Amino acid sequence: MKILLDQNISYLAIKKLGNLFEEIAQIGRLGMAQTDDAMIWQYARTHGYMMVTFDAYFKERNILSEHPIKVVWLRCQDTSPDYIIKVIKDNIEIIQQFFEDNHWSCLEISDKNITA
Repeated sequence: MKILLDQNISYLAIKKLGNLFEEIAQIGRLGMAQTDDAMIWQYARTHGYMMVTFDAYFKERNILSEHPIKVVWLRCQDTSPDYIIKVIKDNIEIIQQFFEDNHWSCLEISDKNITA
């Protein structure tokens, strides 16, 4: 499972989550910090990444797309790197199941609940 962290998710997560994923990248580290969301969405699709983001755009783009990407939409009030890393680690089994299920394109994880 390859994941692409949106630019507003700290690159520090790469090291701390690296052992959980086949590949992990971050928009800023790819030199795409100024790239618009549509191009990022296309990059994720072209390279087989599952997008991890705080941005609702990716969920909305998936609704309009015939061939959506997998999106993990984090809706957390605390967006500190340590908290986001904890949220991803705490939900790794759900994220894995979501990745393997072709019926869903967006997994919403909030401080309160999880929805697909």
